Amino acid sequence: MKSTLTLFILFIAIGISAQNYDKMLRKADNNFNRFVYEKALAKYIKLEEAGISRYYVTRRIADCYRLMYQPAPAVEWYKRGIAYPDVEAETYHYLALMLRILEQYSESEQYMQRYYTLTKTQGLQRGLSLEDYLALIRTDSIGVEIKNLGFNTECSEIAPTLFNDQLVFSSNRLGRTVIENKDARSNRTFFRLYTIPVNDMNNNIKAAPFQPQLKSKYNDGPVCFSPDGNTMYLTHNTTADAAGKSELDIVSSRRRGKKWDKVVASLPLKIKGYSIAHPSISSDDERLYFVSDIPGGYGGMDIYYSDRRNGFLSQPVNIGPHINTSGNELFPHITSDGRLFFASNGHSGLGGLDIFMALPVEQGFSAPINLGPGINTSYDDFSIVFNENGQSGYLASNRQGGKGEDDIYSFTFLRPLLFAQIDGLVINKATQQPEPDVQIIITKPDGTLVASFQSGTDGKFGIHLRDQQYKLTFRKRLMEPVERIINPTQVANFSKINLTVEMEAR
Repeated sequence: MKSTLTLFILFIAIGISAQNYDKMLRKADNNFNRFVYEKALAKYIKLEEAGISRYYVTRRIADCYRLMYQPAPAVEWYKRGIAYPDVEAETYHYLALMLRILEQYSESEQYMQRYYTLTKTQGLQRGLSLEDYLALIRTDSIGVEIKNLGFNTECSEIAPTLFNDQLVFSSNRLGRTVIENKDARSNRTFFRLYTIPVNDMNNNIKAAPFQPQLKSKYNDGPVCFSPDGNTMYLTHNTTADAAGKSELDIVSSRRRGKKWDKVVASLPLKIKGYSIAHPSISSDDERLYFVSDIPGGYGGMDIYYSDRRNGFLSQPVNIGPHINTSGNELFPHITSDGRLFFASNGHSGLGGLDIFMALPVEQGFSAPINLGPGINTSYDDFSIVFNENGQSGYLASNRQGGKGEDDIYSFTFLRPLLFAQIDGLVINKATQQPEPDVQIIITKPDGTLVASFQSGTDGKFGIHLRDQQYKLTFRKRLMEPVERIINPTQVANFSKINLTVEMEAR
């Protein structure tokens, strides 16, 4: 009887303990969903020490460190996570991204390739190894002059955009009021919009609040303006749902004379339970680009667009898998000449978020091009915007040497960004029919490998190249190799080079 009573008491104790752990797990998940990662992390670590939900909790600990921007412990915990049999493919992806931030590129490539194998996807590397691809990015840099601006603070300044002669941006700096609502995630004030004259950015002039009557209860920004300057598209935090997870929405406001409407209107694009954010409007005012996590995408946040038809915005259209990845594509910016710039941690790059450019082609956009060192670092580089000249502008980054968590930098390219589209066709000299599966190797004069791929079943191939000299070598078994040279004088911005190559049998 005594042993039975002891066993009964033990069962009750175990039951109570399990209930407590379950309660703690719910609280941890609630903190995580509310982006309060420090509190979530403390609870997950207690659960892990107790051996509760081993893989799930281990993965959550790694996610907390990643989202708190602590890549070293994130790597440690993601490596613990991949040891479990029920590991998800996404864990390999995040592990690879954290290793990139630490500039451990070879190890990162191993885990990224494992991710590609599990998800049956591939990276944007032109058929190169990650080592060769990163070497190409570094040698392909056109050079950039970059400067930290005088109005940055110890807080975050992000998402610059131009409006008339002003730079408008978003910041969580302390405002002018004594009492400010704070974001529980960072213990900082919420992001608000600020403005500063372009001519005063380097003079330590304090930025002023921009249209404070439009501020929401939570975070505001990024923002963009219509070409005529009379419509503002603004990212707002919406109220948190029952699970404690907040969502993002894009609202618009009209300018009447010199005043903006206090009442904002939500765009008819959002789906309940999902977010839309980071607007950018085309120069003809007919297409709005934005990001969203709505169902049917390719990863976390994807880039979408909506066309204006008879005064109304169409249903969102995903820009496609050559731009969007299993990671996050964020902060799109469409220039007046149709170039699309965006930040991504899904495409291969130097680490964190890198900034990419995609050129306009007949069917949408080209494959993305990494803008290289200077613009990109092993940290997060994002929210780029250009001046009218297309060769200078502003971006945000949390790179080393800054004043705060994220800073806004001005940049100027030291020479123009010139690219050409190579539209090629390989044919059999004897039959004059397309020659499929021809190995095409592109190199620079110094031997740097630029790309390695095959012609399609129709003998066609295509690639964008910079204004440099390249050697294209065509090889196929039992056929004579062929070489072609492309010179810088043949390459001009948005030009197209039609190249037909004949191959004959040995």
